[in-house]
Amino acid sequence: MTEWREFKIKDIGTVITGTTPSSKIPEYFGTDIPFVTPTDFKYYFKYCDRTDRFLSKIGADKYKNRLLPPQSVLVTCIGSDMGKVAISKEVVITNQQINSIIVSSEFSSDFVYYSLIAIYDTLRTYGQSGTAVPIVNKTDFENITLLIPPLPEQKAIAEVLSSLDDKIDFLTRQNNTLEDFAQTYFRRWFVEDSSDDWDVGKAEDYFEIGIGKTPPRKEHKWFTNNPNDKVWISIADMGKSGLFIGDSSEYLTSEAVERFNIRRVPKGSILLSFKLTVGRVAVALCELTTNEAIAHFKYKEAIYREYLYCYLKSFDYNSLGSTSSIATAINSTIIKEMPFVMPDKCKLTKFHELTAPIFRKIETNILQMTTLQKLRDTLLPKLISGEVRVKQ
Repeated sequence: MTEWREFKIKDIGTVITGTTPSSKIPEYFGTDIPFVTPTDFKYYFKYCDRTDRFLSKIGADKYKNRLLPPQSVLVTCIGSDMGKVAISKEVVITNQQINSIIVSSEFSSDFVYYSLIAIYDTLRTYGQSGTAVPIVNKTDFENITLLIPPLPEQKAIAEVLSSLDDKIDFLTRQNNTLEDFAQTYFRRWFVEDSSDDWDVGKAEDYFEIGIGKTPPRKEHKWFTNNPNDKVWISIADMGKSGLFIGDSSEYLTSEAVERFNIRRVPKGSILLSFKLTVGRVAVALCELTTNEAIAHFKYKEAIYREYLYCYLKSFDYNSLGSTSSIATAINSTIIKEMPFVMPDKCKLTKFHELTAPIFRKIETNILQMTTLQKLRDTLLPKLISGEVRVKQ
């Protein structure tokens, strides 16, 4: 370990804090340069390869000193999303909530990325400055230290971790494509070719709908980090999941489930978030529990599963709210009474036969991804600290 040294981030590369062009000058926005904000990180696994907004060439030229080349390391440094890390795949620009490192040639961007992933909790600690909104300013960010080996070993370590992440990323992309296929079939069969003969009622007319519950937070003994306890899903967990969900950031003791009469959600049930973040949908991979912001749809026959998932995924939840804030307007009663179109059983059966293999493949991929993620999460701190060495 004698050849490993501590470096401040400012010695690893050039730190750039982003900016947001004035909305009063629409010419700055267009379709040319990706404009990365913290909300875009929801799309990313490792690489920032998608953004909701872009700058024009005029805007990029105006802020050319903030442009980031490929292989820059981007870190969110403000608010609840603080500490998320990604690597740019092309020239991008970010807003002021992101500090980025243009990594020098003596260092590996991938290794720096993994080093920052490994100190996620530390990054968030830097932001606890007593302000209402946690923030890591540029000066504090530049002075964070990382333990770094010589470049050949950096590359060897990054290669091990990247091989796992590349496989996870491939499976994630494959799942997104498969789900798009299922949604395309749904639109063709049930939107474009809809029938006036289909039954129309309330969601609770066709499904048993339950709502989750949260035990008192002041009594933390109800919550554990033990995967052997009951999986407890929050909206944050829904945001991390793909089509299926079976893992959580917190778990409930069996005592909590019994004492507070928390609903046990059977495997295969469809979960829908309807508070704060509306419209996230997932299929339960195992028996689990959730908080009160998530509704559970239980169906009687397997032929309903794929249709129910696609219906909830494509539903316009803005149509349910009577106020400007859908996040606060929708409650469990509204969800149970939401309009639901039920096709005939023959049509549902054919759709199930077509899409069930797609769902099975997605489930297989997610189980494989979970194994790979656990392996990566086990290896990462050991490799980044030098506890486990990699032959170069």
